Amino acid sequence: MRSILVPIDGSDRSQKSLDFILNEFSKEKVKITLMCVNDVVLTNLINPMIIDMKVKESEKEIKSMLNRLKGKLQGYEVKTYYTIGDAGQEIIEKSIDGKFDLIVMTKSTKKNFIDSIGSVTLYVVKKSKCTVVIVPE
Repeated sequence: MRSILVPIDGSDRSQKSLDFILNEFSKEKVKITLMCVNDVVLTNLINPMIIDMKVKESEKEIKSMLNRLKGKLQGYEVKTYYTIGDAGQEIIEKSIDGKFDLIVMTKSTKKNFIDSIGSVTLYVVKKSKCTVVIVPE
């Protein structure tokens, strides 16, 4: 059974990865982890209570989104994972710690080839120890 990590940023574009999985992998052959990294920097806010409130609010929204997207993969074995940090680094760490076979990401909408990959995706491609699939729009 293949283990697939799917980083999702909440955009409609990033959800194209789910369509790819639905079309390319049978339910019996893969285990999927949907991952979202909260990389929001709140250094402008001086009050720690406000920072904590904003992080908790964001976490609640992200976990709700992940659970909703999990529903799109009905019948598949799906876990969700949420963390705070630098998106590229967190994706690489999770892929190594979880011993994933494959990372599936969606390309950016930018026109230039290098920019179209996206900075997080480019980082993941460079640092990944496993295969990375970049899904076109």
